[in-house]
Amino acid sequence: MPSSPAPTPRLRVNPCAAEAAAFIDRWVRRTGLMQSFSAQRRFRRAGCAAFAARVMPDAECGRLQRGAAWLVWFFILDGRPEECGTSGQPPPLPPPYAYALLDFLPMDLGRTPPPRTALERALADAWRMVAPVMSPEWRRRFRTHFGEFIDAWLLKAEGPALPLLDLVEYTCGHELPPGAGELESIQKITRAAVLSFPGEREFSAEFLASRADALRIARAGLEADLSGRALPPGAAAYAAALAAWLDGLPRGPECPAEEHRISLAEDIAGSPVDLLRPRRPAPPPVPSPGGGTGALHGGRE
Repeated sequence: MPSSPAPTPRLRVNPCAAEAAAFIDRWVRRTGLMQSFSAQRRFRRAGCAAFAARVMPDAECGRLQRGAAWLVWFFILDGRPEECGTSGQPPPLPPPYAYALLDFLPMDLGRTPPPRTALERALADAWRMVAPVMSPEWRRRFRTHFGEFIDAWLLKAEGPALPLLDLVEYTCGHELPPGAGELESIQKITRAAVLSFPGEREFSAEFLASRADALRIARAGLEADLSGRALPPGAAAYAAALAAWLDGLPRGPECPAEEHRISLAEDIAGSPVDLLRPRRPAPPPVPSPGGGTGALHGGRE
């Protein structure tokens, strides 16, 4: 019998999509990622805010905006394949900023080195928007995953984009409880939801349906784990956010491939910051009401 087509989940879109679009439009200009009218037009055509609103349908408006900024940063980095190696081999001359990127994710939230490129400036700004309200454990995990991702990007290797799943904890308003990452059910959920190369934004319906099935089974296992352990509801909320993430990914060629990528090589990483027009610094993020621990409280910062 012919196989039936994979069902398409009901698409949910965050109602703050327009606010996110306005935010990241200002953000890419303020950080210097967009330095020409042509780059700005290409950026708007790429629809990054619409994409973020699909994969983060339940995020609070401010978190959606900041999560969208992080997605933009990853898309732009991934749109520079000319600086990567081939077949698991490092490039002959890695871009000078590649191994310095971790310096712009300070664990103690202190000062960073002076950014030499717009890419570094935007990374430092994105970190300041998110990290202060997250726990030290989350910061360590994100920083480790980020370094692993950069290594895989440089080698052009198939590496999981785990930093994006870490950001889902921020956008859904619930960190994984300490130790939850060791649960087999959480590990299965992560394997089902994680994708390689965050700049790739088209997937077959069959591929995503298989991932959704794996995630559904893993979530059932998580419910069994939660029933026998005294874990806060953050793990279940995280799993639900990952399911929404998969449901929001575009299925098939919805528009030409070039429209899905942000190729701005002439506008970003090689441009020294001191050549940019002076811009006002970003306002500091609102601190957690719980003080300096960085814990999240009911999804609000």
